[in-house]
Amino acid sequence: MKRLFSLILFIAIILATLQSGTKQVFSLQKDTPEVVMRKYLDAVISNDYQTAYTLVSDQNSDIREWLELLNFVTSVAPEKLISIIHLAHSFTTHQVLQIDLPNDGTAVIKVESTVPDMEKVLEIAHSENEIKSLYDNGSLPLKQKQGTFILCIENNIWKIKEMEGTSGDSASKIAMVLAEKLLSKEESLKLDKEIKNYQNKKRG
Repeated sequence: MKRLFSLILFIAIILATLQSGTKQVFSLQKDTPEVVMRKYLDAVISNDYQTAYTLVSDQNSDIREWLELLNFVTSVAPEKLISIIHLAHSFTTHQVLQIDLPNDGTAVIKVESTVPDMEKVLEIAHSENEIKSLYDNGSLPLKQKQGTFILCIENNIWKIKEMEGTSGDSASKIAMVLAEKLLSKEESLKLDKEIKNYQNKKRG
């Protein structure tokens, strides 16, 4: 478990993003909180982390650091791992439950996401084709997840301030399953080493 900590952290970040919401169906005016959220999530899905970075508030360095890590790891991780995660993203749908605009300069958007239950999916499928077949047959294991996005105004622009409602413990558990199912021991160790080297350089 220890040697895969960095790998688990990486996948947990991606899954946390997936569970919070990744494909929106808003048709609202430009630069509203909803549109900013959609642009952020769409950018993450398409690996455009530079764009996603610009949509995050200066008040949240954690999200920005995650985006920097994602940008690095997706450039070195085995393609089979990344492709499965992206495939799961593509099967995610969302419904806006509530939009609040309290008188404190923030916007609070509550979303219910329907996402692939990857822990269950990988018990019965281990390749993109198998997962796609489950989806096409209407038998892909799914689960619902509610999340909250909090946006604030910086320099007259709405930006992502916080993302809440995703269980870190749950994401880490699913991440471990992904690591064990999709990567060999050698691949896991190699990626783990590359991530640790990157993190050490960032601290250094």
